[in-house]
Amino acid sequence: KMKTTQEKPEAVAPAASAAQGNPRAQFNLGYLLATGTGTNKDEKEAAMWYRKAAEQGHIKAQFNLGYLLATGTGANKDEKEAVTWYRRAAEQGHAKAQFNLGYLLCNGTEAVRNEKEAAFWYQKAALLGDKKAQFNLGWMYANGLGVEKNIEQALAWYRKAAEEGST
Repeated sequence: KMKTTQEKPEAVAPAASAAQGNPRAQFNLGYLLATGTGTNKDEKEAAMWYRKAAEQGHIKAQFNLGYLLATGTGANKDEKEAVTWYRRAAEQGHAKAQFNLGYLLCNGTEAVRNEKEAAFWYQKAALLGDKKAQFNLGWMYANGLGVEKNIEQALAWYRKAAEEGST
């Protein structure tokens, strides 16, 4: 299951600052709209503000926009575009984006499925301590999905996930 917790605002900034193009303010406004914090919940408008910030390289906005696109929340469901935004954040070291990218590449529609790349991103997140990525990578090794089947590697990743508290 993909990680569902959206990244939270860095600091509250006025809507005027978002309208002036400040990516941090755009992200914050997107979050407030997505969660209905201090305003009416409007996921469609949240997606618009996340996109504006994401296009300027804001990592958390890239992650949140990827999530909205992957789930069809506030935007038309579009796994290909979700992969694009998750990848942008994942390439910058965002562990949740690495996990969700791996998940989508492993479990998404045929249009985006790529088990070898999924294993790559799961490993990146696993090395950053993500217990779900560690477990999923173990499962991929146990079943030979995207990687050569290797029970020793599977056990090592399962053990690591257990040590991190995976249930």
